[in-house]
Amino acid sequence: MELSWNEKFASRVGRVQGSQIRSFFKLTERPEVISFAGGFPDSDFFPREDIARAVSDLIEEEGRYALQYTPTEGNLELRTFLARKMRREGVLCEAEDIVVTSGTQQALDLIARLLVDPGEPVMVEEPAYIGGMGVIKACGGEPVGVPVDKNGACPQKMEKVLSKLEKQGKTPKLFYTVPNFQNPTGYTTTEERRRKIMELASRYNFIILEDNPYGEICYEGTTPPSYKSMDTESRVIYIGSYSKIFLPGIRVGWIVGAPPLIDKLVLLKQSADLCSGSLGQRLVYRLAMDGYVDENLARIIDLYRQKRDALFYNMQQFFPPEIDYTRPQGGFFVWVTFPKYYPPAYEILTQAVERKVAFVHGEGFFSNGQGSHTARFSFSQPTVEDIHKGISRLGELFHEIRRQEPIQKAMAK
Repeated sequence: MELSWNEKFASRVGRVQGSQIRSFFKLTERPEVISFAGGFPDSDFFPREDIARAVSDLIEEEGRYALQYTPTEGNLELRTFLARKMRREGVLCEAEDIVVTSGTQQALDLIARLLVDPGEPVMVEEPAYIGGMGVIKACGGEPVGVPVDKNGACPQKMEKVLSKLEKQGKTPKLFYTVPNFQNPTGYTTTEERRRKIMELASRYNFIILEDNPYGEICYEGTTPPSYKSMDTESRVIYIGSYSKIFLPGIRVGWIVGAPPLIDKLVLLKQSADLCSGSLGQRLVYRLAMDGYVDENLARIIDLYRQKRDALFYNMQQFFPPEIDYTRPQGGFFVWVTFPKYYPPAYEILTQAVERKVAFVHGEGFFSNGQGSHTARFSFSQPTVEDIHKGISRLGELFHEIRRQEPIQKAMAK
């Protein structure tokens, strides 16, 4: 009898769903498609020659350690450096308060497995990062949206969500947020709102999970103080990463949290991968200590700023005026909102792909089925020239759409 694999999977596997973003990554492998879909760093910005020399020196000088296992919580020198880095940002922590992970996504997975019970509500931004919602759902949690606007997550609407859940006998223990240059909208939560949300966290006794992969990719102004720097009750978990600010291939992220949390995370991580890659950790430590990482970050910020500006300029030039879009002060993402009388974004995307341009339609970023007329554009990968070509093609498409008779009638009302 042939084995039926679907009958053998654990029940929790049914909660694991694919990301609509990942489904569009295959488009980036087609050279003729200009893709605004993936939020990957630009591979042309990687300092390959410098990294080759650094890895060669590292193997020659520290090979017996760099190629060996490292402690589950991470290399002590790196964690000590990260603690100093966090203290400069106003976060009181030591190396013992940090666990090194294989990027942000492993950090999210470990935390969700540790804190989220099946059927439990978990507050998320609306819209929210798909990868964060994915791990919540995989653990059986139920994402509950807190609306965001240009000033970030809204405390007043959060309190309404909390009050509604309280009436249903439900008590969320977690709020997941990307407060700086958020994926997918590019919005940044203001300092005033962060302080109000901290007050709500204390009053309603929930944890804030602060995910900050983009905060250092700042093109203008400064980012507000982190939730973790405001934390006087050990209720904020902070996640950082070198994937966007340096190299994604080394898979180095970190978690900062209270000692009881860190102790449990180390035990859980031992069953996941035992330890993160030693080579990547030692490479980051060496290059961060000698200032190279900061120098490289300053270089790529200038390059990404040019792309951000090119995208914004071309949207102004080619998009119809009724289409709205954000202008982020950092990060990789622009959030586009189409009028309700336009076709849904997934239908527009189908037509865009025919013109060899891709983006991500917005429903997957919402927990409540909304977002049909929204889309995420990432400017991190296309060249400035391709940004111009891609946005001009989309502009032609959007103007064709708005000339359709039903839309003309809707616009005339």
